[in-house]
Amino acid sequence: MAQGEPAKKRGPKGGVKHTPGRGHDRKSIRTKKRRFARKAAARRQKQTEDARRAWDEWDALPDDVKRLLGPAAQPRMPRPQDG
Repeated sequence: MAQGEPAKKRGPKGGVKHTPGRGHDRKSIRTKKRRFARKAAARRQKQTEDARRAWDEWDALPDDVKRLLGPAAQPRMPRPQDG
């Protein structure tokens, strides 16, 4: 242990004291699921928009430029469906 740090409080048998309030959810699982779903949907939409933009830029290039750049310059993400 480093100098100056207070030692952990220990119980009568030498174990570290339990911090109350841990190990159970204090928030509603329904709210957490909805928040997670909203964040995941926003992330998916942003990823789709980025893929669409990258593929539009690639498709706008002339064929000879595509040939010069090679497959390394082609977008890595799958082409999004029209929708």
